[in-house]
Amino acid sequence: MGMMVRLPIVLMLACALAGPALAAGTTVDRTPVGRVIRLEGDGSIVRDRIRSSLLVGSAVFTDDVIESGTAARLTVQFGDGSTLSAGPESRVVVAAYKVDATGARSSAIFSLLAGIVRAVVQKAGLGEFAVQTDTTVASARSTEWTAEVTPAGTAVLGLEGVVEVRSRATGASVDLTRLQGSDVAPGRDPTPPVTWGSARVERTLRLIGPAFR
Repeated sequence: MGMMVRLPIVLMLACALAGPALAAGTTVDRTPVGRVIRLEGDGSIVRDRIRSSLLVGSAVFTDDVIESGTAARLTVQFGDGSTLSAGPESRVVVAAYKVDATGARSSAIFSLLAGIVRAVVQKAGLGEFAVQTDTTVASARSTEWTAEVTPAGTAVLGLEGVVEVRSRATGASVDLTRLQGSDVAPGRDPTPPVTWGSARVERTLRLIGPAFR
């Protein structure tokens, strides 16, 4: 797995949630950035402020808000082979997904509003890939990790490779390797990396389910 990259992000959540403005009589050519490859339970998508049910094979676009129901899990696979899985009662925005002239990923940013996600990033060197919450940015080029919104802030667990965890409030960051975790409370630095106990790791993996590559 490749090493992480530092990711400067200035992203207004309102922009992430807003649908693209369409002028009267104007059509916009929108290309899917990913597709749903796994769905256990109920899932929905909010696009242009319209909510619809998800199915395996459903297309996913930039600015979409993906939601999973109680006891549900779903996985979206993107054009470069990377996947983002959402656990029960999760809500995540595809805030940005950009490709270069060759079609390779140059930037992928996801805003986790609630619940838990698991990122499996493929093809090192294709550009940044990050999951952000209100308190945290977790980013890497080629690695695997989970991020969960908790009552105390955000919890990040490294599963493969190296992932950078940065506080959005203070700018301080730590690097996590396999089975190391860090918690980020609002307005605070990330806690130092520590190897999580088996009970916490098993709970996290049970929530999110197996990785899809």
